Amino acid sequence: MMEKKRDTIAAIATPYGESAIGIVRLSGPKALDILKKVFKTPSGKIKPRYAHYGWVLDKNGEPIDEAVAIYYKAPHSYTGEDMVEFNLHGNPLILREVLQRLLEEGARLAEPGEFTKRAFLNGKLDLTQAEAVAELISAKTDLARRLALNQLRGALSKEIKPLREELLMLHALVESSIEFEEEDIPTIEREELVRRLKGILERVNRLLETAKTGKAIRGGIKLAIVGRPNVGKSSLFNRLLGEDRAIVTEIAGTTRDYLEEVVNIGGIPVRLIDTAGIREATDTVERIGVERSLQKLREADLILFVLDASQPKPTPEEVELAKLVAQSGKPTILVLNKIDLGKVIDLSDFPLKGVPIVEVSAKSGEGIGKLREEILKAVGVQAGEGGNIYISVRHEELLKRAKAALENALRYLEEGEFYSPEILMLDLREASDALGEIVGEVTTEDILGQIFSTFCIGK
Repeated sequence: MMEKKRDTIAAIATPYGESAIGIVRLSGPKALDILKKVFKTPSGKIKPRYAHYGWVLDKNGEPIDEAVAIYYKAPHSYTGEDMVEFNLHGNPLILREVLQRLLEEGARLAEPGEFTKRAFLNGKLDLTQAEAVAELISAKTDLARRLALNQLRGALSKEIKPLREELLMLHALVESSIEFEEEDIPTIEREELVRRLKGILERVNRLLETAKTGKAIRGGIKLAIVGRPNVGKSSLFNRLLGEDRAIVTEIAGTTRDYLEEVVNIGGIPVRLIDTAGIREATDTVERIGVERSLQKLREADLILFVLDASQPKPTPEEVELAKLVAQSGKPTILVLNKIDLGKVIDLSDFPLKGVPIVEVSAKSGEGIGKLREEILKAVGVQAGEGGNIYISVRHEELLKRAKAALENALRYLEEGEFYSPEILMLDLREASDALGEIVGEVTTEDILGQIFSTFCIGK
C-alpha cells in the first residue's frame, strides 16, 4: 500500500462522451514535474492555485489540445498531495491521448476511488466523509443529495467521534484503577461508569433507528401493488407515477404481466411494481403473469393490497391472497380504492389485521396524498421532514457491534457480584474499535479496498 501511495496517479475525471469540457487529473510526488514536461504556457511559469492557459504537447512537442491547467501544491489539494487538473475540450479522443501522455511521463492509471482514498489517507477526509463523496455523485433524489452533503460536512463524524473519545476515556480510567490501585490517581466508581455507558448506548440506539430510512434513501424500495383483477391497480400505479404508463380498461385481466417504474416519493426512490391481477388463471399467458406477480410480491419491501371499496365484501380469492400476504410478514398498506363510487365494503372477516388502511380514488386522486404519507411512514420518514443523519448498512453493522459490547459491559457491571476491570476493558475496547472503524480511525487495507472499489475511476 505504501509503495502505491508514493506513485503519481492519473485518470479522466469526467464521464465518457462528447462535452464542452473534459477533465484529466494527476496526483502524486511527480505531478509538478510531469506538468512541466507536457504543458507549455506563454510565460513558461506555473504558480500554485492559478489557472494557466497553454497547450498540452505530445512527446514530439506537437500540440494535443489547448487547455487550462491548475496546479495545487501539497497539502492544499483534494488529495493532500501535489495535484494537477487539466481542463480540456471534452472529446474522448483528446482526453485519452492526454491521459496516455501523462502515463508516458511516469504516472500510472488510478484505481477506482484512489484520489478520494488518498484524501482519506492524508487526513483530508475521514471515512464517513469519503463515503459521502460517492453517495453525493450517485444520489437519485434531492433528499439523498442533502443527506450525502451533510455527511460530507461531517454530520455523522460529529456524532461518532465524541462517543469514541468518551469510551477511550472510560477505558483509561478503568485501566488506571489497575495500574495505580494504591496511588492517588483518579479512577471511576461502578455507578458512574454505568451511568455514562447507558448514555453512550442511548446515543448509539438513536443512530441505529435511522438505519431503515438510510437504506431506503440510498437504495430505494420495491413496492408491489397487488390484488385481484379490475380493482384499480393499474389506475393507482398511473396516479402514483403521475402519467399513464399502465393500460387501464374495464376488462378484468388487462395487465397480463408486471410493469415497473421508479418514482420519487418524499425523497425516497420507490420502484413501483404493477402486478397482474392474482386469480385462477384462464390461459397459459395469464398463468405466467400471475406466477410472476407472486414472485414480485415475495421480492417487495412494501405491499399495497388493493380492494374495491364499492363492493360489499372481499372475494374468496382476495381472502386467500390476504392470507398469503400476512404470512409473508412484509409491511403492508391496505388500499380501499374506488371510494368515488361509494364505500360499502365490510372488512370484519378480512385476514389482514392491524395494517394501515387508506381510502383513495385512483380515478379522481382523492386520498393519494395520504397514501404517499403512509408509504413514507412505512420506511420511517414523516412527510415533509428529513433528519440530517441516516446511517448506511456498513455503519449499522458496526454500531450493532458497539451496542452488543456496551450491553455486555452493562450486564456485567449491573449483574456481576465481582468487578474485574480487565474483563470490562475488553468490552470497552470492542465498542471503541467498532466506532473507530466507522470514521476510519481503526481500519484495514481490506476494508478500504472494499469501500473505494465502489467509486468511479477519477474520483
